[in-house]
Amino acid sequence: MDGTRVRLTGTHDLRRPWTSVARVAVGPRLHEISSGAREDARAWAEDIGVERFTQEFRVQGGRLRVGETATRDPDTGLREPLLAAVWEGRRHAVFTHLYHGRPADAVALFQTVRVTEHDDGIVAAPHGRAVSPDPAELVKEVPGLGLLEIRALTARTRRVLPPWRGASVAGGELFRDTVEGQGPYFLLALRSLLVTVLPEEDRLREAPSRLAELTIEAVR
Repeated sequence: MDGTRVRLTGTHDLRRPWTSVARVAVGPRLHEISSGAREDARAWAEDIGVERFTQEFRVQGGRLRVGETATRDPDTGLREPLLAAVWEGRRHAVFTHLYHGRPADAVALFQTVRVTEHDDGIVAAPHGRAVSPDPAELVKEVPGLGLLEIRALTARTRRVLPPWRGASVAGGELFRDTVEGQGPYFLLALRSLLVTVLPEEDRLREAPSRLAELTIEAVR
């Protein structure tokens, strides 16, 4: 969503869909927005409990659809109203949620990002008072390897890398680390990309060799 195009090539099954996630700050409020195919956005809305969209607006050449649901706090049992907002273009969509939001809030949020649809995805560029504090992240599942989270390698994202050198691999360095309670993961630092690899649990030992069979690169 920040304009970075990523190309994956290799012997893996790469047919699974992808999503992209970005954060947009408007004043003190931080919003997380996602993009993917229109079908992905509709599936997301269903997953969070939206039974139907209740209003629709024409926004930036597409249609912005909103629907209401609620979340339940497992500890207190309290329910909190949630507004789902889905901007649909020709093939792709941008979607987000707003707690205690109104349709006017969703319209206002989408006026803070300039949405441009391309054949292979969407660029959502903050403008006006809105800023993006971090590079967008592309998320893709690769069967036999795991979940890939791909971001631009910048001075900010580089901070997550360990201070030691990683194993030398084609195009960069590979690091392994562990999150307590979640297990091991890998970080692949390439020339212009940083890839977090959450390996399939039963494929942990194979992950480095399977990753070596995959080429990940940023393209114009």
